[in-house]
Amino acid sequence: MEPSQIVLKLVLDNLGVSDSIAEVDDRKRIQKAVYLAQAAGVNLSYVFGWYVMGPYSPALTRDYYSLASALEARDKGYEGKALRPDLQGKLQSLQPLIKPPPGTGLSQEKWLELLASIHFLRTVSKFDEDDSKEVIAKEKESLAPFYDVGKNTLLSAHLLL
Repeated sequence: MEPSQIVLKLVLDNLGVSDSIAEVDDRKRIQKAVYLAQAAGVNLSYVFGWYVMGPYSPALTRDYYSLASALEARDKGYEGKALRPDLQGKLQSLQPLIKPPPGTGLSQEKWLELLASIHFLRTVSKFDEDDSKEVIAKEKESLAPFYDVGKNTLLSAHLLL
């Protein structure tokens, strides 16, 4: 197992996010969870651009497919390995964000898509709140009613200023 695959596996495990990539929603969940981990200061060197489902990294896609192949081949190169304590702490601070708040009815992958999209639009694209709300309303209509909940969650996690 390559070092990048080991780190990815450990990050997902620390976040409590499945490493399964069987469905599109699984891959979306990984993309958005890793994006948020990087936003929280866990530098994994993935570069994200804007895509129809929000922030997306082709390099991360390659890594999670490679990880899936290694796991399928029963490669357990990650066993006995651990992330540095400071990285574990940053990932633990994200765990409350990983699950959608009660009452939203959003799936985990939709919730993470909302959070990652708001963060990307506000911090990477440098959109103001009105413009980022407009993009979410136009491109992610089903998520638009939850914009304020997502924004407030990011603010409380200190991922937005």
